[in-house]
Amino acid sequence: MSGQPRTYIAFLIILTVIISAGSAIPAVNRAPQPTASQITPSSKQNYKHLVNAQSLNGYTGNVYNPSPHTTPEKKFTFGLHRFNVGVNYGITPDWEGGMSLDLKGFTHWTSTAVALHTKYHLLKQYTAGQEYPQNYFDYSVGIRNTNLYFVFGKKFENFFDAVVESGVDVFMSEDKKFGYFLTLAKPTKYSYFLFDYKSYTGQINIGWRVLLSRDVKLDLFLIKIERIRNVFDNFVFGLTLAG
Repeated sequence: MSGQPRTYIAFLIILTVIISAGSAIPAVNRAPQPTASQITPSSKQNYKHLVNAQSLNGYTGNVYNPSPHTTPEKKFTFGLHRFNVGVNYGITPDWEGGMSLDLKGFTHWTSTAVALHTKYHLLKQYTAGQEYPQNYFDYSVGIRNTNLYFVFGKKFENFFDAVVESGVDVFMSEDKKFGYFLTLAKPTKYSYFLFDYKSYTGQINIGWRVLLSRDVKLDLFLIKIERIRNVFDNFVFGLTLAG
């Protein structure tokens, strides 16, 4: 691993330790809370349900990229996207664990057919029962098989409710050890528009997540659009069931 990636990774690990310590301290002197007129109730009402959904990699997330969010405590999510099946469980309010299966991979068994993952939500922009932000951003650390990742996220209440999430991947078992990812999203009352980019593969994905009920999310994804040839090959239909 070259010197620059080592420096970034060391910085992220140190930041994780600092945030972990700081998250144990009661919140004081936070940013001023927005007034009621600055909040659009419809944009906030279902946001926590829209983000409680699985990505194609199984963990709670967007199209492929992880989000900082985790499955609620003592709750399950079950995801089915084409040949990908995932199960997540909220171990604590901030910690999820789960497993994803690539059913297509079982025809010729490979080590990537089954993936175990876990994620810890170190810092929350919104905490349970709070209507207004308690921190400036979300921050989580996770592991999926031999991939370590750090992800930041922020919801901009006063800028079209836009959501920006970005992070760093560290690939322990690959020759190329370092990559970054970016997600741009726009929630509405009953849906979530997604744009994903992953530097490691150069992959670009877009998606539309629809809230059919509090516990049922419908996903319509168009993946790998940078090398699209046949829309049907790049189109992914899926569901996340929460309970």
